[in-house]
Amino acid sequence: MKVTPLVWISFGLVSLTISVMLAGYSLVDLVPNRDRQVFEYRRDLAEALAVQYSALAERNQIETIQFAMETLAKRNHEISSLALLQKDGGIVAQVGAHAQVWVQPLGAQSTLQSLQVPIFSGDQPWGVLQLAFRESEGSGIDRFLSDPWIRFLAFVSVMGFFGYLFFMKRTLRQLDPSGIVPTRVKAALDALTQGVVMIDTQDLIILTNDSFSRAVNKPVTSLIGSDLGTLGWKSMTPTDSLMVYPWTRAIMDRRSLDNIPLIMNLSDGEQRKFIVNTVPIMDDGSTVRGALVSFHDVTELDRANSQLKDANSELEASRVQIMQKNQELEATNTNLHVEMGQRKKAEAEKEKLYQQLMNASRQAGMADVASSVLHNVGNVLNSINVSTDTLLKTLKKPMVGDVCRIASMFNEHQDNLQDFLTVDPKGKQIPSYLGLVAESLSGSHQTIQGELDSLVKKVDHIKQVIMSQQDIARAGNIREPASAEDLMEQAVVMALPEPEKYHIQLVREYSPVPMMMTDRHQVLQVLVNLITNAKNAMVEHSGGTRRLTLRIGVLSAKACAQFEVIDTGIGVKPEHLPRLFAQGFTTRKAGHGLGLHSAAIVAKNLGGTLHGQSAGEGCGATFTLELPLVVVEDAA
Repeated sequence: MKVTPLVWISFGLVSLTISVMLAGYSLVDLVPNRDRQVFEYRRDLAEALAVQYSALAERNQIETIQFAMETLAKRNHEISSLALLQKDGGIVAQVGAHAQVWVQPLGAQSTLQSLQVPIFSGDQPWGVLQLAFRESEGSGIDRFLSDPWIRFLAFVSVMGFFGYLFFMKRTLRQLDPSGIVPTRVKAALDALTQGVVMIDTQDLIILTNDSFSRAVNKPVTSLIGSDLGTLGWKSMTPTDSLMVYPWTRAIMDRRSLDNIPLIMNLSDGEQRKFIVNTVPIMDDGSTVRGALVSFHDVTELDRANSQLKDANSELEASRVQIMQKNQELEATNTNLHVEMGQRKKAEAEKEKLYQQLMNASRQAGMADVASSVLHNVGNVLNSINVSTDTLLKTLKKPMVGDVCRIASMFNEHQDNLQDFLTVDPKGKQIPSYLGLVAESLSGSHQTIQGELDSLVKKVDHIKQVIMSQQDIARAGNIREPASAEDLMEQAVVMALPEPEKYHIQLVREYSPVPMMMTDRHQVLQVLVNLITNAKNAMVEHSGGTRRLTLRIGVLSAKACAQFEVIDTGIGVKPEHLPRLFAQGFTTRKAGHGLGLHSAAIVAKNLGGTLHGQSAGEGCGATFTLELPLVVVEDAA
């Protein structure tokens, strides 16, 4: 096999490099001695152990020394044996077969495998610590090959050889054309605005000017010797694949090629466009030696043309858009005038409808309250009729007529009254009968008295209900001091005067609430509606205990007074909860769907909220009225 000069030169450079490294290793201690490092490490270990064991030996802690030596031997596999000896040669503690392993060094000096450190007690020798280390495994060749310095030299030799070979090859290739191109020719080529490249028959660049270097964004030195086709050329037509480069075709066909468009993708992502002209270079014997290629950079020209086309297109599109916008503005202006008139009319109608809705809601709420009040008044009147009938029946008892007959008999027997009462059979019955009459009259009197007291209370209750109804029927929107407890109690009087009649257990949970400024008539309207609905829900619910809980308190987080009406009635289905306060929505056959709707509107007008909760059908419901807590002092 023939060895090229490049191989010999590379081999010589590698040899020179290895020689310099070996000289540095020998003369200036470039690489530390591995055995010396291991010896120093083992010596430091032995000295540290000697200090520890001497301190333990002075305190006669022989077991501790033995345990520490065994632990050290288990953790450090390089240690073959350890022994702590006194000055007279007696063994204090040891690990391993120390007598068989230990090799006494010459002159009492430590070696790599046998280290000993003297131990002193004060200034007097006490004994010695001996450590025996195992020899490294493997043959001499293996140890030689495992040496990091040898492996480093082998790596440098191999990589240096191939590196020098590649470097010299590139260097000789670049130096090759420099001697045949005169300086004046290169200066003339650099003066051209077009890129000029001279290639050989293998498409390798042997000469180029500065214009081409700047166009492809690569230095001239990196271009010399490289393949011109590897610079990332593409056809300007996306559908055409660039199979053969124009300079290659010119060399193959031995003819010139002009005005060939090509695109180059630069490393920074930029794309440049060129018009390529190629002329083959032939010697006197008509042999093609290469080609001269010129590159006219038309990137900026093409970009300017594209921008001009885009500008014309945008200008035309803008003109059309302006005309469309003018038409749209005229139509919008006309529609705006019409819409403004319609909006003003709609706002006026909206305000009128809102006022009508407010009046209707208030009237519906008042009607609902009035219906409840009239119902309760009717119930009281029925009980009054019962009490009146009881009185009439009591007064019609025959005892009064019997007393009159006895009085008449007394008048007839005034002269012989004693004989009449003692001898006459009728007279003898009169005393016992008078006792029965007295007892009966006493019972009748108590019955009459109780019924009269009940009539007075029921009539007074009717007066209170009528007065409350008169209050709630007055014109609203009047803010005045009001007590939350009084409002709730007045609502109970109007909506549920006789809870025991409906077997309803009334529970009051009142927390202190400051006097607040509010429209008490509208608040009463809402509370009466909620209590009435709670009563009806419990009456319609057949099972369970009927318990109505009235709760009053202050919600500090919202700074508002809170009224809660909690019943154990029929409850509300989950799908009905979002529609509770909608106008016309009701689940009762006799309901009109205006009560809760009007109550919600009243709560909103008062600056508060009204919301309801229920766990489901048959689980009761809770309605909560929250009103802004404007205390009387703040209002003043």
